[in-house]
Amino acid sequence: MAGSSVLGATGQTWKLLIGIGALIGGSVAPLSQASGITWTAGTVIAVAGYLFTMLTVRCPGCESRWFWQAALDAGVYAPIFKGSACPSCKKDFSQPHH
Repeated sequence: MAGSSVLGATGQTWKLLIGIGALIGGSVAPLSQASGITWTAGTVIAVAGYLFTMLTVRCPGCESRWFWQAALDAGVYAPIFKGSACPSCKKDFSQPHH
């Protein structure tokens, strides 16, 4: 997924993983009383993870927020995960730049 995608090529996979981790963790942790996380806190954690990904994963060239765009137009998800170019400015990140 990430290695050949624009996410991997721009080194932003870690941002997606943190966002997904917070989203899942905040959603699942309140199910166990041992976690000590309330439903309110879990919701805040989940929303923070979602917003983190939406706001921080961006094109190094044009600064376009890729997941923000994808939230508005689901057709943007494929280029993020399968393409090597920015869905907005079309800059190709598959080749290392010298």
